[in-house]
Amino acid sequence: MNRTLPMKDRLRIELVVRRLDYALDGRVPMARRKQIRNELRSNLIEAAQQVGAENAVKQLGGVRALANSYLELYRGRFDFKVGSYWAIAAYAALQALEITLLIAFQAGVATGGSHTGTYSFQFWDGFGPFSGSVSGNGSSFVMLMLSPAHVLLMFVAFVIGSSYRTVFARRRT
Repeated sequence: MNRTLPMKDRLRIELVVRRLDYALDGRVPMARRKQIRNELRSNLIEAAQQVGAENAVKQLGGVRALANSYLELYRGRFDFKVGSYWAIAAYAALQALEITLLIAFQAGVATGGSHTGTYSFQFWDGFGPFSGSVSGNGSSFVMLMLSPAHVLLMFVAFVIGSSYRTVFARRRT
């Protein structure tokens, strides 16, 4: 059926289908997303054979509005896309705090009249999340980028972020 469409039109249709799928990824269950993709693709191919691919895509409207309407109907229990954003934000906040602590520690070592050598700090040995070392003359530092504590805190942020809709949802009466 889509053999009659030129390659350019098939690519245009596939791009719209993939954009919609990306907007639904992690928010709508996989089986439902597959059904939506196949249905949209077949409808666009049928419309493209009648009015052309460009007009069929224009008649579809905005992909974001279409994705929002599908999200209202088929949203899953967890929103994994938002959960991953929360995990990234938690990691960035932890690293910013660690850099701040490291700079303060380095300034403290330098103002304390330290001798040459390396000074290290750790809250939990081997667990993290904040550990590093600075040289006595203030010329270098080493900091921990990923520890078990980072992973644990990112996982907690992911769980909270992916289930925020169910946690903060209003109870319907």
